[in-house]
Amino acid sequence: MASRARPRWVWIAAAAVVVAAACTPPGQRTARRFFSSLRLAKPQPVAANPAAAPGSNANRQLQDAIGGMVSKKVNVVFDEPDQRAPSPSAAERIAGFAARLPRARHDSAVLSVIGARSVEMTVDRDELRTILMEAGQSAASLPASIQGAHLALRTPRAIRAQYGNCPVPVANTIQAQIQGPPPPSTDNGNCVVLVQSPRAAGDVPPGLEMDRLTEIALELAGMSPKQAHAFQSLVHWQSAVVLSLPRAMRSYDVVTVQGVPGMLMNTGGRRGPTWALIWEKDGTVYELTGYGSSADALPLANSVS
Repeated sequence: MASRARPRWVWIAAAAVVVAAACTPPGQRTARRFFSSLRLAKPQPVAANPAAAPGSNANRQLQDAIGGMVSKKVNVVFDEPDQRAPSPSAAERIAGFAARLPRARHDSAVLSVIGARSVEMTVDRDELRTILMEAGQSAASLPASIQGAHLALRTPRAIRAQYGNCPVPVANTIQAQIQGPPPPSTDNGNCVVLVQSPRAAGDVPPGLEMDRLTEIALELAGMSPKQAHAFQSLVHWQSAVVLSLPRAMRSYDVVTVQGVPGMLMNTGGRRGPTWALIWEKDGTVYELTGYGSSADALPLANSVS
C-alpha cells in the first residue's frame, strides 16, 4: 500500500512547490508572461460607418456609406419624409418630373414619392486614408488640400411604384434592422417595384475621387470588386448614390434596356427581391426589382414609358 501511495505524495509535493513559487515576485512575473502568451490581441477593426440618421429614407444606402468614409460626422441638412401619391399625375406634381411606369403591368400601382435629402460633411483626410488602405487602395492620391474641405451631396425626390403582393416593409427598429426583412413567400412572386430618380448633385472638393469612393461603397453593399467595376462602367456615381442595392448579388448580366446598357443582378438570397435591373437614361436612373423570375425583368423594363 505504501508503494502505491508514494506517487500520489510526489505529485502533491510538486504542486505545493509550484504554488509556493507562484507566490514569490519572480514566480508571479513568470505566470503573467505565460498567461499573456495565451491571449490573442484584440483586433482593431476599421470600417466605414454607413449608419443613417434616424428617420432617414432607406434608399440612401450608398450616400451614407460614402459619408461614413469621408468624415466622422455627417450633418443631415435636409431630409424630407416620403409621401403617398394617389395617382401618377399627383406623383409627377410632387416629384417635379414625369413618372414613367411599366405598361406591361395592368394592375394598379401603389405610388409614393421618396423625399429629397441633403447632407454635408468635412473631409477627414486621415480617416479617408485609413479606409482606402483597408480597401486595398493605399496608392490612391489624397492631396493635402482635401483636409477639412467641404463635401455636400443632394439627392432629389424619387418616384416609387409598387405592383402586386409585396412583403410588408421592415419596422424602423434596431432589432428589425439587424434581422432584416422576413423571407418572401410564394405569394410575393408577382411583386415588382420600380424606383426612378434624377441624378444627385454635389459640391465635391478638387482631388476627392468620388468614383473610387463609390466603388468602395458598392463593395460595402455586397458587390465584389469585379462587380463594382462593371456597375460603375454603366451607372454614373451621381446616379449610384440615390440607389438602395439588394443585400447580396450572386451573379449579373449586362443587358440592353431601351437602347442603353443595364445590369441585371440575380441575388439568390432568402430575403429581399430575387433580382434587380438597373439602368440610366437621359439623366434618370431606374431600379426595377422583383420577387419572381428574372426572365420577367427585361420585358417589364422595356415597357417603361
